[in-house]
Amino acid sequence: MNLKKLLSVLLISLMFLSMSQVFGQELTMGQRPVEDIKVTIDENGTAHVIHYVKGNSATAVQVNTIKGNMTNFSVTDQDGNSVQYFSINKVPKAVLFPPTSRNMTLIKYDLPNVVVLNDGVWKWNYYMPSDTTFTDFYFPKGVDMIWANDRPIYFGEKAGIRQHGTGMTLEFVNNEPMVLQNIQWQDKTFMVGIRTLSDLGPYTFDQSAKTYTFDINKPNSFVTVIMPQELLWGPYQGKINGNGTLTTTFYKNGTHVWIGLKPTKAGTIQITGTTAIPEFPLFVPLVIGISVVIALQFRNRLNFN
Repeated sequence: MNLKKLLSVLLISLMFLSMSQVFGQELTMGQRPVEDIKVTIDENGTAHVIHYVKGNSATAVQVNTIKGNMTNFSVTDQDGNSVQYFSINKVPKAVLFPPTSRNMTLIKYDLPNVVVLNDGVWKWNYYMPSDTTFTDFYFPKGVDMIWANDRPIYFGEKAGIRQHGTGMTLEFVNNEPMVLQNIQWQDKTFMVGIRTLSDLGPYTFDQSAKTYTFDINKPNSFVTVIMPQELLWGPYQGKINGNGTLTTTFYKNGTHVWIGLKPTKAGTIQITGTTAIPEFPLFVPLVIGISVVIALQFRNRLNFN
């Protein structure tokens, strides 16, 4: 079958599909695409989406888009030239490409206000298209970590993250505030950082109990504690008002560790480590031990003489 006949068959099929959205959701035409999806979220909550679709010279390819109210839709080659395609009337929208020797096709569109701001937290219940395996996310300046399904991910100065699976509840805070708490222990000073939108109450470090506690006044708040490992070493267990809560150690930089929590209630957070800074510097017992050995040797020599 030549290309013209194939396009005619496809066009007739698509006209049938457009008559029934319900049946359109159940049918798939063409092969799964080989594609990369790039999602760039701007500071206003709009997701700018690009599908990079590899061409297939042997068969038609169907590409499913991301669910949302779509604007600025375009389909081009890498040079910005328009290409031939068919739109499949389903939710979310799908694009069908006839066989082509073109190396790469770009599907671009925006999803305005798909990421919603609520009480300082941006949130998107993201469902990945069923025909792909991952999505690359990029975030506004001022965002260096996110929460995916209530689990923290820190990416620092990297461009963003790669998400695998069927989807996620994506949440993040732009320019999240951080409070530095000053812990004085003997002749050393430690700075513990706490990132959260909640107000913070008094904090206490208990060396003998290996605990660090502070208060929050806002339930269901994301809380990230940046703990000096010299002060309190993990693994860590977090509690809210004495009850265990999900505690995730998700990043280390050599001196500090990032500990993520999302307590469901307001109250007192307690973080318990396995080792705390010793009451005396480590070299003190060593010096005492060496002194005892020297004293014993000196006494034995005196007794021998």
